[in-house]
Amino acid sequence: MMLIPALIERQPPGKPTADLNGMAPSVFNGMAPTPTPFTVVQVGSLGVIGDNVYRMHEPAAAMARLPNVEVFEVHALARDWDAAALAADVLVLTMTMDVEVFRLVHQRRQLGKPTVCEVNDYLPDVQPWNPAHRSWADPRARRLFEELIRRCDATQVTTAALAQRLAPLAQRLAVFPNQIAQLPPPRQRSSNGELSDEARQVVVGWGGSIGHMEDLRAIAPALGRWLQGQPRARLEIMGDPALAAFFADVPRQQFRFHRAGPLPHYLAWLGSLDIGLAPLLTTEFNRCRSDVKFLEYAAAGVTPVLQRLDPYAGVCDGVTGFLFSDQEQLLSIMDQLIADPALRRQVADSAYKQVARQRRGDDHAARRIAFYRELQGGCRAAMEPLPAALQRAGTRPLHSLRGARQLAERLFRLDLSTPAERHLAAGMDALQIGALERAMGEFSAAVRLDPSDPHALTFLGHCQLRQGELLAAREAFEGAVALDPLLSRPVRALARLHRQAAEHYGRVAHGLNPFESSGSAP
Repeated sequence: MMLIPALIERQPPGKPTADLNGMAPSVFNGMAPTPTPFTVVQVGSLGVIGDNVYRMHEPAAAMARLPNVEVFEVHALARDWDAAALAADVLVLTMTMDVEVFRLVHQRRQLGKPTVCEVNDYLPDVQPWNPAHRSWADPRARRLFEELIRRCDATQVTTAALAQRLAPLAQRLAVFPNQIAQLPPPRQRSSNGELSDEARQVVVGWGGSIGHMEDLRAIAPALGRWLQGQPRARLEIMGDPALAAFFADVPRQQFRFHRAGPLPHYLAWLGSLDIGLAPLLTTEFNRCRSDVKFLEYAAAGVTPVLQRLDPYAGVCDGVTGFLFSDQEQLLSIMDQLIADPALRRQVADSAYKQVARQRRGDDHAARRIAFYRELQGGCRAAMEPLPAALQRAGTRPLHSLRGARQLAERLFRLDLSTPAERHLAAGMDALQIGALERAMGEFSAAVRLDPSDPHALTFLGHCQLRQGELLAAREAFEGAVALDPLLSRPVRALARLHRQAAEHYGRVAHGLNPFESSGSAP
Protein backbone atom coordinates (compact mmCIF):
# COMPACT_ATOMS: atom_id res chain seq x y z
CA MET A 1 0.00 0.00 0.00
CA MET A 2 1.58 3.30 -1.09
CA LEU A 3 1.58 6.42 1.06
CA ILE A 4 1.13 9.94 -0.30
CA PRO A 5 4.16 11.86 1.05
CA ALA A 6 3.23 15.16 -0.57
CA LEU A 7 -0.01 15.37 1.36
CA ILE A 8 1.65 14.34 4.60
CA GLU A 9 4.30 17.04 4.27
CA ARG A 10 1.61 19.75 3.98
CA GLN A 11 0.47 19.09 7.55
CA PRO A 12 1.72 21.72 10.00
CA PRO A 13 4.59 20.44 12.15
CA GLY A 14 3.41 18.58 15.25
CA LYS A 15 -0.15 18.15 13.92
CA PRO A 16 -1.73 14.73 13.27
CA THR A 17 -1.49 13.51 9.72
CA ALA A 18 -4.60 12.87 7.66
CA ASP A 19 -6.07 9.37 7.66
CA LEU A 20 -4.56 8.24 4.37
CA ASN A 21 -4.63 4.86 2.68
CA GLY A 22 -6.13 3.12 5.69
CA MET A 23 -3.47 4.49 8.04
CA ALA A 24 -4.31 5.80 11.49
CA PRO A 25 -3.55 9.48 12.26
CA SER A 26 -0.12 9.89 13.86
CA VAL A 27 2.36 12.66 14.53
CA PHE A 28 4.69 13.04 11.56
CA ASN A 29 8.22 12.39 12.78
CA GLY A 30 9.86 11.17 9.62
CA MET A 31 8.49 7.65 9.99
CA ALA A 32 5.51 5.97 8.35
CA PRO A 33 2.18 6.35 10.19
CA THR A 34 1.04 3.44 12.32
CA PRO A 35 -1.32 1.17 10.35
CA THR A 36 -4.91 1.14 11.52
CA PRO A 37 -5.55 -2.11 13.42
CA PHE A 38 -7.73 -4.67 11.69
CA THR A 39 -10.62 -5.22 14.08
CA VAL A 40 -12.59 -8.43 14.55
CA VAL A 41 -15.66 -8.56 16.79
CA GLN A 42 -16.95 -11.99 17.83
CA VAL A 43 -20.45 -12.00 19.32
CA GLY A 44 -21.59 -14.95 21.42
CA SER A 45 -22.51 -16.13 24.88
CA LEU A 46 -18.94 -15.93 26.34
CA GLY A 47 -19.48 -19.10 28.37
CA VAL A 48 -16.84 -21.51 29.64
CA ILE A 49 -17.96 -24.76 27.99
CA GLY A 50 -15.91 -26.40 25.25
CA ASP A 51 -17.66 -24.73 22.33
CA ASN A 52 -17.09 -21.28 23.85
CA VAL A 53 -13.42 -22.03 24.49
CA TYR A 54 -12.52 -23.77 21.23
CA ARG A 55 -14.68 -21.70 18.87
CA MET A 56 -14.47 -18.25 20.46
CA HIS A 57 -12.03 -17.56 23.29
CA GLU A 58 -8.96 -19.41 22.02
CA PRO A 59 -9.26 -18.30 18.37
CA ALA A 60 -9.76 -14.72 19.58
CA ALA A 61 -6.59 -14.84 21.66
CA ALA A 62 -4.60 -16.40 18.81
CA MET A 63 -5.77 -13.80 16.28
CA ALA A 64 -5.01 -10.96 18.73
CA ARG A 65 -1.41 -12.14 18.97
CA LEU A 66 -0.95 -11.41 15.25
CA PRO A 67 0.57 -8.03 14.33
CA ASN A 68 -1.89 -5.16 13.89
CA VAL A 69 -5.00 -7.22 14.74
CA GLU A 70 -7.42 -6.33 17.54
CA VAL A 71 -10.13 -8.75 18.64
CA PHE A 72 -13.16 -7.98 20.77
CA GLU A 73 -15.23 -10.76 22.31
CA VAL A 74 -18.72 -9.40 22.93
CA HIS A 75 -21.62 -10.93 24.84
CA ALA A 76 -24.81 -10.97 22.77
CA LEU A 77 -26.68 -9.09 25.54
CA ALA A 78 -23.97 -6.57 26.42
CA ARG A 79 -25.17 -2.98 26.51
CA ASP A 80 -23.19 -1.93 23.43
CA TRP A 81 -23.06 -5.20 21.53
CA ASP A 82 -24.69 -3.82 18.40
CA ALA A 83 -22.45 -0.73 18.50
CA ALA A 84 -19.45 -3.05 18.53
CA ALA A 85 -20.96 -5.07 15.69
CA LEU A 86 -21.33 -2.01 13.46
CA ALA A 87 -17.88 -0.62 14.25
CA ALA A 88 -15.90 -3.82 13.52
CA ASP A 89 -14.05 -4.44 10.27
CA VAL A 90 -15.31 -8.04 10.41
CA LEU A 91 -18.18 -9.30 12.54
CA VAL A 92 -18.42 -12.98 13.52
CA LEU A 93 -21.81 -14.07 14.84
CA THR A 94 -21.32 -17.22 16.90
CA MET A 95 -24.68 -19.02 16.80
CA THR A 96 -26.52 -15.76 17.53
CA MET A 97 -30.17 -16.52 16.75
CA ASP A 98 -31.92 -13.15 17.00
CA VAL A 99 -33.99 -11.48 14.29
CA GLU A 100 -32.18 -8.20 15.07
CA VAL A 101 -28.94 -9.58 13.64
CA PHE A 102 -30.46 -9.41 10.15
CA ARG A 103 -30.68 -5.66 10.63
CA LEU A 104 -26.99 -5.60 11.57
CA VAL A 105 -26.01 -7.70 8.55
CA HIS A 106 -27.93 -5.30 6.29
CA GLN A 107 -26.47 -2.17 7.87
CA ARG A 108 -22.94 -3.56 7.75
CA ARG A 109 -23.43 -4.34 4.08
CA GLN A 110 -24.46 -0.71 3.55
CA LEU A 111 -21.20 0.28 5.27
CA GLY A 112 -19.19 -2.08 3.06
CA LYS A 113 -18.31 -4.44 5.93
CA PRO A 114 -18.57 -8.25 5.86
CA THR A 115 -20.36 -10.44 8.40
CA VAL A 116 -19.50 -14.07 9.11
CA CYS A 117 -21.78 -16.67 10.68
CA GLU A 118 -20.08 -19.27 12.91
CA VAL A 119 -21.82 -22.67 12.97
CA ASN A 120 -20.32 -25.48 15.05
CA ASP A 121 -23.18 -28.02 14.89
CA TYR A 122 -26.10 -28.69 12.57
CA LEU A 123 -28.61 -27.85 15.27
CA PRO A 124 -31.80 -28.37 13.23
CA ASP A 125 -30.88 -32.09 13.38
CA VAL A 126 -30.20 -32.13 17.13
CA GLN A 127 -31.41 -35.37 18.73
CA PRO A 128 -34.52 -35.43 20.95
CA TRP A 129 -32.51 -36.32 24.09
CA ASN A 130 -30.33 -33.21 23.73
CA PRO A 131 -31.50 -30.28 25.92
CA ALA A 132 -31.19 -28.02 22.87
CA HIS A 133 -33.84 -30.02 21.02
CA ARG A 134 -36.76 -28.12 22.56
CA SER A 135 -35.55 -24.81 21.15
CA TRP A 136 -34.67 -26.21 17.73
CA ALA A 137 -37.94 -28.09 17.37
CA ASP A 138 -39.55 -24.68 16.83
CA PRO A 139 -39.81 -24.12 13.03
CA ARG A 140 -39.08 -20.43 13.58
CA ALA A 141 -35.64 -21.29 15.00
CA ARG A 142 -34.83 -23.32 11.91
CA ARG A 143 -35.93 -20.45 9.63
CA LEU A 144 -33.74 -18.00 11.55
CA PHE A 145 -30.79 -20.41 11.35
CA GLU A 146 -31.09 -20.93 7.61
CA GLU A 147 -31.81 -17.30 6.81
CA LEU A 148 -28.82 -16.08 8.81
CA ILE A 149 -26.52 -18.38 6.85
CA ARG A 150 -28.03 -17.17 3.57
CA ARG A 151 -27.65 -13.49 4.42
CA CYS A 152 -24.17 -13.47 5.91
CA ASP A 153 -21.25 -12.88 3.58
CA ALA A 154 -19.64 -16.14 4.69
CA THR A 155 -20.12 -19.05 7.07
CA GLN A 156 -17.33 -20.70 9.02
CA VAL A 157 -17.66 -24.24 10.35
CA THR A 158 -15.71 -26.90 12.21
CA THR A 159 -15.69 -29.79 9.72
CA ALA A 160 -15.95 -30.66 6.04
CA ALA A 161 -19.11 -32.70 6.70
CA LEU A 162 -20.81 -29.67 8.24
CA ALA A 163 -19.64 -27.50 5.34
CA GLN A 164 -21.17 -29.95 2.90
CA ARG A 165 -24.45 -29.84 4.80
CA LEU A 166 -24.56 -26.03 4.72
CA ALA A 167 -23.28 -25.58 1.17
CA PRO A 168 -26.75 -25.02 -0.39
CA LEU A 169 -27.34 -22.12 2.01
CA ALA A 170 -24.02 -20.32 2.40
CA GLN A 171 -22.60 -17.66 0.09
CA ARG A 172 -19.07 -18.72 1.06
CA LEU A 173 -17.77 -21.42 3.38
CA ALA A 174 -14.56 -21.79 5.37
CA VAL A 175 -13.60 -24.78 7.49
CA PHE A 176 -11.67 -23.87 10.63
CA PRO A 177 -11.17 -27.04 12.70
CA ASN A 178 -10.83 -26.87 16.47
CA GLN A 179 -7.25 -26.36 17.63
CA ILE A 180 -5.30 -26.53 20.90
CA ALA A 181 -4.13 -23.28 22.45
CA GLN A 182 -1.67 -24.72 24.96
CA LEU A 183 -0.37 -28.23 24.50
CA PRO A 184 0.53 -29.94 27.79
CA PRO A 185 4.03 -31.45 28.02
CA PRO A 186 4.30 -35.07 26.89
CA ARG A 187 3.27 -37.60 29.51
CA GLN A 188 6.08 -39.33 31.34
CA ARG A 189 6.08 -43.08 30.79
CA SER A 190 8.19 -45.83 32.25
CA SER A 191 10.45 -47.86 30.00
CA ASN A 192 8.07 -50.82 29.96
CA GLY A 193 5.31 -48.75 28.40
CA GLU A 194 3.18 -48.30 31.51
CA LEU A 195 2.40 -44.80 32.78
CA SER A 196 3.35 -45.73 36.36
CA ASP A 197 3.09 -48.88 38.46
CA GLU A 198 2.51 -51.89 36.21
CA ALA A 199 0.20 -53.44 38.80
CA ARG A 200 -2.32 -50.63 38.66
CA GLN A 201 -5.58 -50.75 36.75
CA VAL A 202 -5.79 -49.52 33.17
CA VAL A 203 -8.14 -46.54 33.21
CA VAL A 204 -10.70 -46.28 30.42
CA GLY A 205 -12.65 -43.03 30.36
CA TRP A 206 -15.34 -40.97 28.73
CA GLY A 207 -16.49 -37.43 29.55
CA GLY A 208 -19.14 -35.28 27.97
CA SER A 209 -22.48 -33.55 28.14
CA ILE A 210 -25.97 -35.00 28.52
CA GLY A 211 -26.32 -34.42 24.78
CA HIS A 212 -24.29 -37.64 24.35
CA MET A 213 -26.64 -39.65 26.57
CA GLU A 214 -27.83 -42.12 23.93
CA ASP A 215 -24.34 -42.43 22.42
CA LEU A 216 -23.10 -43.67 25.79
CA ARG A 217 -26.19 -45.75 26.58
CA ALA A 218 -25.72 -47.69 23.33
CA ILE A 219 -22.36 -49.16 24.44
CA ALA A 220 -22.99 -49.31 28.20
CA PRO A 221 -24.31 -52.93 28.47
CA ALA A 222 -21.49 -54.39 26.36
CA LEU A 223 -18.90 -52.27 28.16
CA GLY A 224 -20.24 -53.39 31.54
CA ARG A 225 -19.96 -57.08 30.58
CA TRP A 226 -16.47 -56.51 29.22
CA LEU A 227 -15.35 -54.92 32.52
CA GLN A 228 -16.51 -57.97 34.47
CA GLY A 229 -14.13 -60.09 32.40
CA GLN A 230 -11.27 -57.59 32.61
CA PRO A 231 -10.40 -57.08 36.30
CA ARG A 232 -7.33 -54.99 35.34
CA ALA A 233 -9.55 -52.33 33.72
CA ARG A 234 -11.43 -49.50 35.42
CA LEU A 235 -14.03 -47.27 33.79
CA GLU A 236 -14.35 -43.59 34.70
CA ILE A 237 -17.18 -41.36 33.50
CA MET A 238 -17.39 -37.58 33.85
CA GLY A 239 -20.72 -35.94 33.14
CA ASP A 240 -24.28 -35.58 34.31
CA PRO A 241 -25.19 -37.86 37.27
CA ALA A 242 -27.92 -39.46 35.15
CA LEU A 243 -25.20 -41.13 33.09
CA ALA A 244 -23.85 -43.11 36.04
CA ALA A 245 -27.03 -45.23 36.10
CA PHE A 246 -25.96 -46.90 32.83
CA PHE A 247 -23.18 -48.66 34.75
CA ALA A 248 -25.02 -49.66 37.91
CA ASP A 249 -24.06 -53.32 37.45
CA VAL A 250 -20.32 -52.70 37.10
CA PRO A 251 -18.32 -53.81 40.20
CA ARG A 252 -17.63 -50.80 42.42
CA GLN A 253 -13.86 -51.29 42.33
CA GLN A 254 -14.00 -50.97 38.55
CA PHE A 255 -16.10 -47.84 38.20
CA ARG A 256 -15.73 -44.21 39.23
CA PHE A 257 -18.07 -41.35 38.43
CA HIS A 258 -17.04 -37.68 38.36
CA ARG A 259 -19.49 -34.83 38.18
CA ALA A 260 -18.87 -32.49 35.23
CA GLY A 261 -17.21 -29.17 35.96
CA PRO A 262 -15.37 -26.38 34.11
CA LEU A 263 -13.26 -27.30 31.09
CA PRO A 264 -9.93 -27.07 32.99
CA HIS A 265 -11.30 -29.61 35.52
CA TYR A 266 -12.18 -31.98 32.66
CA LEU A 267 -8.81 -31.54 30.93
CA ALA A 268 -6.94 -32.23 34.17
CA TRP A 269 -8.97 -35.42 34.64
CA LEU A 270 -8.01 -36.61 31.15
CA GLY A 271 -4.43 -36.81 32.38
CA SER A 272 -5.43 -39.77 34.57
CA LEU A 273 -6.77 -41.86 31.68
CA ASP A 274 -5.01 -44.47 29.59
CA ILE A 275 -7.74 -45.01 26.98
CA GLY A 276 -10.38 -42.49 25.89
CA LEU A 277 -13.67 -43.54 24.31
CA ALA A 278 -15.78 -41.59 21.80
CA PRO A 279 -18.91 -43.54 20.86
CA LEU A 280 -21.37 -41.93 18.45
CA LEU A 281 -24.66 -43.15 17.08
CA THR A 282 -24.94 -42.93 13.30
CA THR A 283 -27.13 -39.83 13.10
CA GLU A 284 -26.97 -36.82 10.81
CA PHE A 285 -26.28 -34.57 13.79
CA ASN A 286 -23.34 -36.72 14.92
CA ARG A 287 -21.92 -36.82 11.38
CA CYS A 288 -21.48 -33.05 11.58
CA ARG A 289 -19.78 -33.01 14.99
CA SER A 290 -16.15 -31.99 15.37
CA ASP A 291 -13.20 -34.21 16.28
CA VAL A 292 -12.71 -32.44 19.60
CA LYS A 293 -12.68 -35.73 21.55
CA PHE A 294 -9.69 -36.92 19.50
CA LEU A 295 -8.01 -33.55 19.96
CA GLU A 296 -8.45 -33.59 23.73
CA TYR A 297 -7.40 -37.22 24.16
CA ALA A 298 -4.35 -36.82 21.95
CA ALA A 299 -3.21 -33.65 23.69
CA ALA A 300 -3.50 -35.39 27.07
CA GLY A 301 -1.47 -38.41 25.95
CA VAL A 302 -4.51 -40.71 26.02
CA THR A 303 -5.02 -43.49 23.46
CA PRO A 304 -8.13 -42.51 21.42
CA VAL A 305 -10.73 -45.20 20.64
CA LEU A 306 -13.30 -43.57 18.40
CA GLN A 307 -16.45 -44.31 16.43
CA ARG A 308 -15.77 -44.82 12.73
CA LEU A 309 -17.79 -41.79 11.62
CA ASP A 310 -17.22 -38.51 9.75
CA PRO A 311 -15.78 -36.49 12.69
CA TYR A 312 -12.83 -38.89 12.95
CA ALA A 313 -12.15 -39.33 9.23
CA GLY A 314 -8.72 -37.75 9.75
CA VAL A 315 -7.61 -40.33 12.32
CA CYS A 316 -5.25 -42.98 10.95
CA ASP A 317 -6.61 -46.26 12.32
CA GLY A 318 -4.01 -48.10 14.40
CA VAL A 319 -1.52 -45.22 14.13
CA THR A 320 -3.01 -42.09 15.78
CA GLY A 321 -6.06 -43.82 17.22
CA PHE A 322 -8.38 -46.80 16.85
CA LEU A 323 -11.68 -46.74 14.99
CA PHE A 324 -14.59 -49.09 15.68
CA SER A 325 -17.78 -49.66 13.71
CA ASP A 326 -19.71 -51.76 16.20
CA GLN A 327 -19.60 -53.02 19.78
CA GLU A 328 -17.80 -56.26 18.89
CA GLN A 329 -15.00 -54.32 17.24
CA LEU A 330 -14.84 -51.89 20.17
CA LEU A 331 -14.37 -54.70 22.70
CA SER A 332 -11.75 -56.40 20.50
CA ILE A 333 -9.73 -53.17 20.40
CA MET A 334 -10.06 -52.80 24.16
CA ASP A 335 -8.79 -56.36 24.74
CA GLN A 336 -5.82 -55.64 22.51
CA LEU A 337 -4.94 -52.43 24.34
CA ILE A 338 -5.22 -54.00 27.78
CA ALA A 339 -2.89 -56.82 26.73
CA ASP A 340 -0.33 -54.59 24.94
CA PRO A 341 0.82 -51.56 26.97
CA ALA A 342 3.50 -50.78 24.38
CA LEU A 343 0.84 -50.43 21.68
CA ARG A 344 -1.14 -48.03 23.88
CA ARG A 345 2.00 -45.95 24.37
CA GLN A 346 2.91 -45.98 20.70
CA VAL A 347 -0.51 -44.85 19.44
CA ALA A 348 -0.96 -42.25 22.19
CA ASP A 349 2.49 -40.80 21.41
CA SER A 350 1.73 -40.70 17.67
CA ALA A 351 -1.56 -38.89 18.31
CA TYR A 352 0.19 -36.38 20.57
CA LYS A 353 2.88 -35.68 17.98
CA GLN A 354 0.28 -35.17 15.26
CA VAL A 355 -1.55 -32.59 17.38
CA ALA A 356 1.75 -30.90 18.24
CA ARG A 357 2.63 -30.62 14.55
CA GLN A 358 -0.73 -29.75 13.05
CA ARG A 359 -3.27 -28.54 15.59
CA ARG A 360 -1.78 -25.62 17.51
CA GLY A 361 -4.07 -22.60 17.46
CA ASP A 362 -1.35 -20.01 16.90
CA ASP A 363 -0.31 -21.79 13.71
CA HIS A 364 -3.77 -21.34 12.16
CA ALA A 365 -4.75 -17.82 13.24
CA ALA A 366 -3.14 -16.14 10.23
CA ARG A 367 -5.25 -18.24 7.84
CA ARG A 368 -8.41 -17.10 9.56
CA ILE A 369 -7.39 -13.44 9.43
CA ALA A 370 -6.42 -13.81 5.76
CA PHE A 371 -9.91 -15.12 5.04
CA TYR A 372 -11.48 -12.18 6.89
CA ARG A 373 -9.30 -9.67 5.05
CA GLU A 374 -10.26 -11.25 1.74
CA LEU A 375 -13.93 -10.85 2.64
CA GLN A 376 -13.35 -7.25 3.61
CA GLY A 377 -11.62 -6.56 0.30
CA GLY A 378 -14.63 -7.83 -1.63
CA CYS A 379 -17.17 -5.56 0.09
CA ARG A 380 -18.20 -2.15 -1.18
CA ALA A 381 -20.21 0.46 0.67
CA ALA A 382 -23.63 1.44 -0.65
CA MET A 383 -23.67 4.18 -3.28
CA GLU A 384 -26.65 6.03 -1.83
CA PRO A 385 -26.13 8.43 1.09
CA LEU A 386 -26.29 6.65 4.45
CA PRO A 387 -28.09 7.93 7.55
CA ALA A 388 -25.78 10.05 9.67
CA ALA A 389 -26.35 7.76 12.68
CA LEU A 390 -25.19 4.73 10.68
CA GLN A 391 -22.12 6.56 9.40
CA ARG A 392 -21.18 7.50 12.96
CA ALA A 393 -21.74 3.94 14.18
CA GLY A 394 -19.54 2.52 11.44
CA THR A 395 -16.58 4.70 12.41
CA ARG A 396 -16.94 4.58 16.19
CA PRO A 397 -13.69 3.56 17.93
CA LEU A 398 -14.20 0.21 19.59
CA HIS A 399 -12.13 1.34 22.56
CA SER A 400 -14.85 3.88 23.37
CA LEU A 401 -17.40 1.15 24.18
CA ARG A 402 -18.48 1.10 27.78
CA GLY A 403 -17.30 -1.86 29.82
CA ALA A 404 -14.65 -3.09 27.38
CA ARG A 405 -12.10 -5.00 29.45
CA GLN A 406 -8.56 -5.54 28.18
CA LEU A 407 -7.42 -9.18 28.45
CA ALA A 408 -4.16 -8.87 26.51
CA GLU A 409 -2.37 -6.23 24.45
CA ARG A 410 -4.87 -6.43 21.57
CA LEU A 411 -7.61 -8.63 23.06
CA PHE A 412 -10.70 -7.14 24.69
CA ARG A 413 -13.95 -8.44 26.13
CA LEU A 414 -17.34 -6.79 26.49
CA ASP A 415 -19.31 -8.90 28.96
CA LEU A 416 -22.32 -8.39 31.23
CA SER A 417 -20.44 -6.09 33.59
CA THR A 418 -23.21 -3.92 35.09
CA PRO A 419 -26.29 -4.72 37.21
CA ALA A 420 -28.50 -3.32 34.42
CA GLU A 421 -27.03 -5.79 31.89
CA ARG A 422 -27.49 -8.67 34.29
CA HIS A 423 -31.14 -7.71 34.84
CA LEU A 424 -31.60 -7.62 31.06
CA ALA A 425 -30.10 -11.10 30.72
CA ALA A 426 -32.30 -12.43 33.53
CA GLY A 427 -35.34 -10.91 31.84
CA MET A 428 -34.48 -12.65 28.58
CA ASP A 429 -34.15 -15.99 30.39
CA ALA A 430 -37.56 -15.46 32.02
CA LEU A 431 -39.15 -14.44 28.74
CA GLN A 432 -37.90 -17.61 27.02
CA ILE A 433 -39.70 -19.83 29.54
CA GLY A 434 -42.88 -17.73 29.49
CA ALA A 435 -42.43 -16.17 32.95
CA LEU A 436 -43.89 -12.84 31.84
CA GLU A 437 -44.26 -11.21 35.26
CA ARG A 438 -40.69 -12.04 36.24
CA ALA A 439 -39.40 -10.85 32.87
CA MET A 440 -41.24 -7.57 33.22
CA GLY A 441 -39.73 -7.04 36.66
CA GLU A 442 -36.21 -7.70 35.37
CA PHE A 443 -36.62 -5.38 32.38
CA SER A 444 -38.10 -2.67 34.62
CA ALA A 445 -35.06 -2.94 36.89
CA ALA A 446 -32.72 -2.74 33.88
CA VAL A 447 -34.45 0.40 32.62
CA ARG A 448 -34.42 1.96 36.07
CA LEU A 449 -30.66 1.38 36.40
CA ASP A 450 -29.86 2.40 32.81
CA PRO A 451 -32.62 4.54 31.26
CA SER A 452 -30.48 5.02 28.14
CA ASP A 453 -30.54 1.34 27.15
CA PRO A 454 -32.90 0.99 24.17
CA HIS A 455 -32.81 -2.83 24.29
CA ALA A 456 -34.13 -3.05 27.85
CA LEU A 457 -36.76 -0.44 27.03
CA THR A 458 -37.87 -2.41 23.96
CA PHE A 459 -38.28 -5.69 25.83
CA LEU A 460 -40.10 -3.91 28.64
CA GLY A 461 -42.46 -2.58 25.97
CA HIS A 462 -43.07 -6.10 24.66
CA CYS A 463 -44.01 -7.28 28.16
CA GLN A 464 -46.32 -4.30 28.62
CA LEU A 465 -47.95 -5.00 25.28
CA ARG A 466 -48.62 -8.62 26.25
CA GLN A 467 -50.09 -7.39 29.53
CA GLY A 468 -52.47 -5.11 27.63
CA GLU A 469 -50.73 -1.90 28.72
CA LEU A 470 -50.85 -0.38 25.25
CA LEU A 471 -50.03 3.23 26.11
CA ALA A 472 -47.04 2.26 28.26
CA ALA A 473 -45.82 -0.10 25.53
CA ARG A 474 -46.06 2.58 22.87
CA GLU A 475 -44.09 5.00 25.07
CA ALA A 476 -41.42 2.37 25.66
CA PHE A 477 -41.03 1.62 21.94
CA GLU A 478 -40.96 5.30 21.00
CA GLY A 479 -38.37 5.91 23.72
CA ALA A 480 -36.19 3.11 22.35
CA VAL A 481 -36.37 4.53 18.83
CA ALA A 482 -35.40 7.96 20.14
CA LEU A 483 -32.40 6.48 21.93
CA ASP A 484 -31.18 4.47 18.93
CA PRO A 485 -32.83 5.13 15.55
CA LEU A 486 -30.85 2.25 13.99
CA LEU A 487 -32.75 -0.47 15.88
CA SER A 488 -35.49 -2.27 13.98
CA ARG A 489 -37.18 -4.22 16.80
CA PRO A 490 -38.96 -1.25 18.44
CA VAL A 491 -39.96 0.12 15.02
CA ARG A 492 -41.51 -3.22 14.07
CA ALA A 493 -43.32 -3.27 17.41
CA LEU A 494 -44.71 0.22 16.82
CA ALA A 495 -45.88 -0.80 13.35
CA ARG A 496 -47.76 -3.78 14.83
CA LEU A 497 -49.19 -1.63 17.59
CA HIS A 498 -50.49 1.01 15.20
CA ARG A 499 -51.81 -1.64 12.82
CA GLN A 500 -53.74 -3.26 15.66
CA ALA A 501 -55.08 0.15 16.69
CA ALA A 502 -56.14 0.91 13.12
CA GLU A 503 -57.94 -2.45 12.87
CA HIS A 504 -59.64 -1.90 16.22
CA TYR A 505 -60.89 1.58 15.38
CA GLY A 506 -61.88 0.43 11.90
CA ARG A 507 -64.17 -2.17 13.47
CA VAL A 508 -65.58 0.45 15.87
CA ALA A 509 -66.23 2.84 12.97
CA HIS A 510 -67.92 0.11 10.97
CA GLY A 511 -70.20 -0.63 13.92
CA LEU A 512 -71.11 3.04 14.21
CA ASN A 513 -71.53 3.70 10.50
CA PRO A 514 -71.30 0.75 8.08
CA PHE A 515 -71.94 3.09 5.13
CA GLU A 516 -68.90 5.22 5.95
CA SER A 517 -66.55 2.30 6.46
CA SER A 518 -67.57 0.75 3.14
CA GLY A 519 -65.80 3.55 1.31
CA SER A 520 -68.98 4.91 -0.23
CA ALA A 521 -69.30 7.95 2.02
CA PRO A 522 -68.56 11.34 0.45
